[in-house]
Order: sequence, then C-alpha cells, then structure tokens
Amino acid sequence: MNRRKFLQAALITPVVVFAGVKTVAMARHYPLDELLTQLKRLPPDKLFSSGDWSVSMILQHLAQSIRYSRLGYPQAKSALFQYTAGAAALNVFTASGSMTHRLDEAIPGAPALIKAVPNDVAMAELIAEISQFIAWQGELAPHFAYGNLTKAQYYNAHYLHIQNHLSEISLG
Repeated sequence: MNRRKFLQAALITPVVVFAGVKTVAMARHYPLDELLTQLKRLPPDKLFSSGDWSVSMILQHLAQSIRYSRLGYPQAKSALFQYTAGAAALNVFTASGSMTHRLDEAIPGAPALIKAVPNDVAMAELIAEISQFIAWQGELAPHFAYGNLTKAQYYNAHYLHIQNHLSEISLG
C-alpha cells in the first residue's frame, strides 16, 4: 500500500466508524417508562448495595441527574469535551445498549448525597423525577458531559445510567 492510500484510510476509517456508531445510536430507543414501572415495584426496604454508595445514595444520584436534565447541571465540562469525547461516549453507550462509568462519581457541583436518607424516600424522589421528566414539555438543559441532547437522547441516557447503577443494587 502506498503512503497516500494509507493516509486516506487512516483519515477515513474513524469517520466511517463514528458515522456507523452514531447511526445505530440514533436508531436505538430505550423504554424509560417501563423502567419506571419496574422501579415502582421494587421494595425499597429490601434493597442492598454492593458498591461504595448505599442504595439511598444511588437513588439520590439518579434523581439528581434526571432533575438536572430539566433544570440545568451545576457544572459542565468544556464544550470541546462535550462535542468530542462526551458525544462519542454517549453514542457508543447508546449503540451498545450499555453504559459504564465510575459508579461512585458524583455529578460535578451537585450537593453531597446524604447517606441517612431512607431508601423509600430516595426511591420516591427518583420515581417523581422520572415521572416529571417523561411529562416535561419544556426545553431541556445541556448535559454536563454530553452537551445538548434531544428528549429521545435523554431518554436513552437516563435509561442506561439507571441500568448501570442498578447493577450494584440487589434484593436481599
């Protein structure tokens, strides 16, 4: 292979891969409303966490994330990050159907999670936030890491984020 063809392939391949991942991500839709129904069925007093955060702290964190998508995140990463690494990460998560991130990492600038909040109170807060988000007709705030998202993209991001954190919660 000559040098010119090699350079063309090196430049074109990432663009083609990105376009393919973005196309798959745009076609995926995750049922946040069904997840809400499942959460309503969970017995908060019988839930246990295998991670660093308590069940209550996980539920509070998820509620914060959903609330901020409507009202605005306290701090944002740079626009450069949002439109490059952030957008690429969300597209990969959405296309693959699975989000992975540090499960004990707070939202930048968010108030501290309170370990003493009972599970049922934190679950009620999460359920209320998801319900409000689903019914929300107003503008959505830019995500702190992913930038401007449509409601469908936020549905997917919230669904995958909740599922990722639920991996540390079990019935005891």
